Amino acid sequence: MVEFKTPKLTDYKKFAEFFFDDGEFSCEMNFISIYIWKAIYENKYYMDEKTLFFKSSTEDGGYVFSLPYGDIDYGMNLIFEYCKENKIAPNIWTSKGKRFDEFIKKYHCYKIIPERDNFDYIYKREDLATLQGKKYHSKRNHISAFTKKYNWTYEPLCEENKQEFLNFSEKWYFDKADAFDEGLAAEQKALKEILNSEVGINYKGALIRVDGSVVAVTLGSPINSKVFDIHFEKADANFLTAYSIINREFALNELSEYEYINREDDLGIEGLRKAKLSYKPEILLEKYSMIYSGE
Repeated sequence: MVEFKTPKLTDYKKFAEFFFDDGEFSCEMNFISIYIWKAIYENKYYMDEKTLFFKSSTEDGGYVFSLPYGDIDYGMNLIFEYCKENKIAPNIWTSKGKRFDEFIKKYHCYKIIPERDNFDYIYKREDLATLQGKKYHSKRNHISAFTKKYNWTYEPLCEENKQEFLNFSEKWYFDKADAFDEGLAAEQKALKEILNSEVGINYKGALIRVDGSVVAVTLGSPINSKVFDIHFEKADANFLTAYSIINREFALNELSEYEYINREDDLGIEGLRKAKLSYKPEILLEKYSMIYSGE
């Protein structure tokens, strides 16, 4: 019998057994991503020794299931049984990758709908770390001008500066309170819980200071041995070029062991899409709604 549970920080190591796959690039293959959005999408999971999958709420009041991790056929059978018992459609949410390729070879009862607003932006780590070539000319100019104007320093996240990191992020979210967004609230709550957790979650972070004061922060975690996922990146509105600086410095100083960096989606926000495209993604990772059309 399928019974769903709400993700907790203590589930981290159990989820990791299913997530860590070098053939995947999606941020959905990442515990922190799932945890951040659990309240917004009412993410709940089912897991046994063979499979892990999630059930999430949709805007129209329905449900969608993640493509099962682990044994796909076994997981899909459980989803079909659960949906039949509860009289709901076994619609699936997934991204392009190994599991998707395996799924579409066997299951022909789904209509595949690309969800452009949710495509992940994947970059070569070396591109973001060096900003070499004509395509990054303007980025280098902005950083150069900022460096001439301000005395900035870079620091990796550690116990000594963790509270300053949290204080800055809280102020950043507070300053956005007039445009309150449930997603931002979920981000901030998850960030505090993750940084204060003793579960041993594998993450890395960093901050930028100007004259000693924090003006930008970032935090992410690995999807697998090749791909690192950026979950948080915030900068003071008075120092917007700090976004470019912390993006470059984090990739350069902390992520040399990874080949790719996933900077997640743009949510259909025009300004965010323009900014992410300006960094020239190596891969625009497709995401799909898989609508069930019958046996």
